[in-house]
Amino acid sequence: MHLGNLWDQIQFGKTTKSSVYKDAKMNVMLLNLPEGEELKPHVSKTDAFLVVQKGECDFTIEGKVYHLKRGDLFSFKANQLHAVKAITDFSMLIVK
Repeated sequence: MHLGNLWDQIQFGKTTKSSVYKDAKMNVMLLNLPEGEELKPHVSKTDAFLVVQKGECDFTIEGKVYHLKRGDLFSFKANQLHAVKAITDFSMLIVK
C-alpha cells in the first residue's frame, strides 16, 4: 500500500513530528528540526530505532553525545534519557 512520499513531508519552518505509519505493532514518525532547534531531555516508553534522512544533529543519550548525519542508523532502549540538537536542518524517521 502506497502511503505517500517521505520527501514531500520534510519541511523546516518549525519543529514538527508527524505519524507516517501506525499499526498495532509499530509507530513510524517523522521528526523535522530546523537548524539550532532542540528537543529537551526526555525518555521514551518504548525502544526506538532512528534513521537520519537529512542534515546533522547531536544526539545525547545518558550524557554521551553522538553526532548523527544523513544515512546514520541509531537505536536506544526505553526509559533512556535523551535529547536532540539540530546542527543543520535535520530530519529523521523514528520507529517505535
